[in-house]
Amino acid sequence: MAIQVTVFLAGLALGSFLNVVITRLPLGERVWAGRSRCPRCLAPIPWYDNLPLVSFFLLGRRCRSCRARISWRYPAVELAGGLLALALWARFPGGYPLLVYGPFAAGLIALTGLDLEHRWLPDVITLPGIALGLVFSLVFPHLTFLEALAGTLAGGGIFFILGWSYEKITGKMGMGGGDVKLMALIGAFLGIKSVPFVILISAALGSLVGLAAVLIQGAWRRGGWRTAAIPYGPFLAGAALLYLFGGGEFLRLLLLGD
Repeated sequence: MAIQVTVFLAGLALGSFLNVVITRLPLGERVWAGRSRCPRCLAPIPWYDNLPLVSFFLLGRRCRSCRARISWRYPAVELAGGLLALALWARFPGGYPLLVYGPFAAGLIALTGLDLEHRWLPDVITLPGIALGLVFSLVFPHLTFLEALAGTLAGGGIFFILGWSYEKITGKMGMGGGDVKLMALIGAFLGIKSVPFVILISAALGSLVGLAAVLIQGAWRRGGWRTAAIPYGPFLAGAALLYLFGGGEFLRLLLLGD
């Protein structure tokens, strides 16, 4: 039990750091530049007001200095970090895959937060992530390099072709370059076998959430469903995590019955 608590706390701390990444990258600031500060009044945040999850509720969701409201994104990202750390430990207890999939999961959390808030999947995360996934395939035996390279080329290539085709047919951009690079990153870490699963599940998740959003907003009758813009990165990230935690095995069981 003690190890699980330690892993969860480490995940919370990682989530706190990822909040810094999500906050500072869109502002063009260096991630490592100084202490955390309130995004509104810029007052430095003391350590006792920067405890993951705890400080958010103790402060009543307000900055101590200017009383501005703190976004729910902060505890959500911290909790995601803690829960994913626990899930990874349960899936790969003490094994080398933690060294591979820990950074992978952290990158997916950061990219999800950035895409939801800013509709942005920055190259500064996706491109080094692709390179890191390929390097890991040379160092660790979870994938062969050819599997990782094929996953990168197939994942990114399929999304590039889909986006290019949609733009040529409709004259509108349907798949951003960030989505292409994120899919390539996923392929680099999870290999070629993950690509069909991730594409299928992300499309299903995106369709369900998109339909629900349109219905809730009452845009269906006005034709708003034709132009509704929903960031796709979170669905790719979610599908990738589902594959990592056993989705691939479930799909094979469902299709093959063995």
